Amino acid sequence: MWQPGAQVARARGVQALRSLGGALREVGFTEEAAVGALSAEDPAELLSNAAFYAVCSADRVPELLTSPAGVMVQLFVRNGEVPGDVYTRVVPIALRGLLAGLELVAERDGTVTSEVSVSPFRSMYLLSDQLFRGDAPVTMAGRSALVMPPHASSFELLDNLGVVDGRLLDVGCGCGILALALRESCSSVVGVDLNPRAVAYSQVNAMVNGLDVGPEEKTDVRVADLRSGLAVGDLADHLVFNSPTGPDHHAEAEVGWMSAEHALGFVAAAMPGVLHPGGTARVLLIVEVPEDSPSATELVRGWLPGEWDVRVTELRRSPLAISATAVARGRLDPGCLMADGVTGVARLIDHLRGRRVREVVPTLVTLTLPD
Repeated sequence: MWQPGAQVARARGVQALRSLGGALREVGFTEEAAVGALSAEDPAELLSNAAFYAVCSADRVPELLTSPAGVMVQLFVRNGEVPGDVYTRVVPIALRGLLAGLELVAERDGTVTSEVSVSPFRSMYLLSDQLFRGDAPVTMAGRSALVMPPHASSFELLDNLGVVDGRLLDVGCGCGILALALRESCSSVVGVDLNPRAVAYSQVNAMVNGLDVGPEEKTDVRVADLRSGLAVGDLADHLVFNSPTGPDHHAEAEVGWMSAEHALGFVAAAMPGVLHPGGTARVLLIVEVPEDSPSATELVRGWLPGEWDVRVTELRRSPLAISATAVARGRLDPGCLMADGVTGVARLIDHLRGRRVREVVPTLVTLTLPD
């Protein structure tokens, strides 16, 4: 397993990380190239459903291996193999040296494989652990210790946040996508995560995208648990939290999973210690709406005392939503990303029906800290 912290600790690794983004861009490995190569609808849809595209694009691998950008797609998006002689012939020597020096690729028995996923998104490159291997047949990795690539929930939150400026705190930063995507509009961004591996990946991704990282810089990332009251530096103006919520039928396999009500209460309790009075927290929750509840909005508002300023936006067109119709008919809507395969869908539907859940509604909840 690739060790992001080891690369951050090495001066030569830091120098190489700062060169990586430009080297990938120079060979044409962009989000547009990846989307086109795998015939995805758009970059967010590709990154949210990369394993599906790895399966569907298996017949395109020979074409991918004719260009440096295609080889990068094969290695870092499909997480597939490349014959060693093809890799040497197609990929420029400088890029090969950079990838080898960072230990992002390995060659065994004449075959080159990648050690991480690299997701090109909005002119950025985001490194993360691999959730699957793209060799036939595609095999999924266990997620307990992994730092996930950007996912649909990240894109939903980014696309619905509105204006975020001033000092930003990104809670549960993962690979750093929210903090890095919002950094230009903010005076400073601080990402925090319980997982030291996630913090190391966020540091790596800041460097790959040309940013200085540290307590004295505009961008900082640190290990912190807000539940313990641990100080995270100066008070922020905004907090964002892509909460690890959703139907709990697979919660035993998801480290860090929490209920939507718990996640909202966690943020509300933490806000006075990390935000200025009048500061806002924006939280993405995946809400299970019971059959006897009038709506997701009313349910969420009932989780907090009346003095809170709570605004709820229901994201019913999200690929994370499960409609009442889908629950009733036992079949997810096209494009829904909440379960994989026939077995996964059946398990999810059984869970929802057993708990008398009418629908699952992603919601963006905005809380304002009283003055």
